[in-house]
Amino acid sequence: MCSMKLTREEFQRSKKESEYNMFLAGIRSDATKEKYVRTLRKVLCEFLDDFFKGDVEQRCAQIVKHGKDDPEWTQDLLIQFSEKLKERTKLAKTDSNYLNPSSFSNYFKPIKKLFDMNNVAFSWKRIYTTFPENDNISDTRGWTRHEIHEMLKFASGAMDRAILLIASSSGIRSGGFELTWGDVNPIYRVGEELKTEITESEEDSAQVACAMIRIYKGSKESYPAFITPEAYRAIMDYEKEWTKQVGRKPKPEDTLFKREGMIPTKASTSSIKKRVERMVTKSGIRLPLKKGQRRYEVPIMNGFRRFWNKTCKESLSKDSPLSSLIKKEYMMGHRGLVALDRNYFKTHMLELAEEYLNAIPELTISDEERIKAENRRLRREKSEIQKKNEELLSMKEDIEKLKQKGGISDKYKKND
Repeated sequence: MCSMKLTREEFQRSKKESEYNMFLAGIRSDATKEKYVRTLRKVLCEFLDDFFKGDVEQRCAQIVKHGKDDPEWTQDLLIQFSEKLKERTKLAKTDSNYLNPSSFSNYFKPIKKLFDMNNVAFSWKRIYTTFPENDNISDTRGWTRHEIHEMLKFASGAMDRAILLIASSSGIRSGGFELTWGDVNPIYRVGEELKTEITESEEDSAQVACAMIRIYKGSKESYPAFITPEAYRAIMDYEKEWTKQVGRKPKPEDTLFKREGMIPTKASTSSIKKRVERMVTKSGIRLPLKKGQRRYEVPIMNGFRRFWNKTCKESLSKDSPLSSLIKKEYMMGHRGLVALDRNYFKTHMLELAEEYLNAIPELTISDEERIKAENRRLRREKSEIQKKNEELLSMKEDIEKLKQKGGISDKYKKND
């Protein structure tokens, strides 16, 4: 019998890692890691250069030590850094040093991650109060369906097409593209029922209603996102290309998006972004920056996330507005509003899928596919109305039978 008791002989202290390595270990996504490292280096080696010495790894050790030994000094340092940085948010937007208030917190997230991963008990409340107010007026927007349609015309192969359709139909962040084949799971509709698995006898009648992709699998940030049947078919087309290059069918643990060649090595997030940039440039939908303009109207990758968010939140739902919002926030990997519901949805995945189905017609990019998706939605709604009408008719017949037998109270007779 296996004992669950941990003995003194089995117990081992964890190896002492450098503060910088602990920081890196806390970030799963390559894209997030690259961004956090770049920002942390900028903060510790440029903005706070006078306070620490050595390379970024040595400076990480020093600020962690300060955070543990003298938290008040560290808090004062970060408050004054915040005040200094805030001056840039007051500059003219055409100034090269202007900092958008919505990006302000990004300079502090890597430091917080560094502290969290090195057990620095530190209060951030006073620091957060110094952050500038976000006026919520953004000079950027998401991609439109027409623009995504134009990009697809310049896809150089099945991989490009799959990337675009996954991005637009799931709303995942750049780091979410670190997928394996086992992370993609179709959801079938058999009659009126959604199923994650089907029997042999159901294969002919079953249709792919959508597919679920597991984002950041194995981490605390893991969540389910969904893609349209159009995007799932694009993945199946890409599977043929993948198989031809590698010389075998993909295994569940194999990386979904790989580098060119026979060896299935994971494609980096930056290489996926470059593929999208190439399609955007060739399509001509992004004009060059004007003089004094610091950012494009549509962020390359985040533009798909904004398209998804806007489209889904405008779609009609059978649920209450709050319930619908919670589900949509969960499908974007957002916490806060859905924090109490995360465990619930782990075992009620099909409820999320039902909510997602409402948005599929508008998330579908191909005009032909969108008409098909809308027709499927209308047939489903018609079927549900017919089912409810049949139930009402059956209830009326039962009431009539009870009346005739004298088995219904006068109260119900009056209300009939």
